[in-house]
Amino acid sequence: MLRFGMLLLALPSIVLISLYMFEAQAVAACEQTGGHWDFALALCDMQNTPEFIPYAARHGALVGIGMLISMVGLVMTTLGMIAKGMAKPKDRA
Repeated sequence: MLRFGMLLLALPSIVLISLYMFEAQAVAACEQTGGHWDFALALCDMQNTPEFIPYAARHGALVGIGMLISMVGLVMTTLGMIAKGMAKPKDRA
């Protein structure tokens, strides 16, 4: 339960950060060509300057589900650590 909880705790954050960085690379490439990134359409707009929409607002369900899975992982990790108990010092057997 402890290892599975740690996996559930870390994996959603890694996935969300990866998806965010893929999008950030597309935004940077668009801005380097002189365009403006349209966050609503996920396209490079060369004429207009679209409004900024935060990632959590555009992908609310994905962020919410990811954080819920992380919270479940946190609870599982905590319960696993409590069930395992304190480690005995190595000098006392």
